[in-house]
Amino acid sequence: MLERERHRLIVKLTNERSIIALSDLVDMLDASEATIRRDIAALDRNGELRRVRGGAEALRPRHQHQLAGVPFAMSRDVNVAQKEAIAREAATLIEDGMSVILNAGSTTFELARLLRGRSLDVLTNSFSIASELLSARPGCRVTIPSGTVYPEHNIILSSFEHDGTESFAGEVLFMSCYGLGRAGATEMDPLIARAAQKLVRRAERVVVLADSSKLRMRSSMLVAALEDIDIVITDSGAGEAEIALLRSLCPDVRVMPVMAAAADDRAPARPSAL
Repeated sequence: MLERERHRLIVKLTNERSIIALSDLVDMLDASEATIRRDIAALDRNGELRRVRGGAEALRPRHQHQLAGVPFAMSRDVNVAQKEAIAREAATLIEDGMSVILNAGSTTFELARLLRGRSLDVLTNSFSIASELLSARPGCRVTIPSGTVYPEHNIILSSFEHDGTESFAGEVLFMSCYGLGRAGATEMDPLIARAAQKLVRRAERVVVLADSSKLRMRSSMLVAALEDIDIVITDSGAGEAEIALLRSLCPDVRVMPVMAAAADDRAPARPSAL
């Protein structure tokens, strides 16, 4: 990434969050800590933000909650081939007429793109997924929960227990996550974690869609224990030890060959029951 583009993104992210940690910028921009420190120092000198201990602060801070994690627009551009391969396999688990839950995420969005025009009953807390599914006719019947819209993540979240999701009976939940490891699927933000936990309770089966980079990410906010996950779908970038750990606790772990899937981009999925 060019320095000018990196500076633009740092200012944008800082303004959106009011204050942002150095470690978050390193992860989001895939740059070294030393590089981001230099960037923040330069932007501080130019009067575009304020350098603070461990990060950066907007000159005109916003006074509203900002979600932790990578914004949806940025995450969509990361590991695209892996996410497409995972989504293609996930689509084979869905038959017309099923009730399906899709939580917000870039991999579940790729799955939604493959489900346009299908006859499904879908619950999702993602505006992007809802719009994608409703863009085709005939198509899915889509339900969204009540709550607050967070445009950066294209997600609807509620601080209250009763948000409409409790009335939906899903046959299967397809779930993205921040990280996946020995403890299970985790999220970075408590509101996102709570929303995902509510969706887990509404599904008969849970399928986690996690590209191989997620197997090296950790957070303390547990959404679903590994032994409570029915299927994990990842990609061939995962290490042997990581796959072995998943298979020791989850009954069905599927590893998708990325190059093969990318070469056959967006071919029709073969339907089969879970």
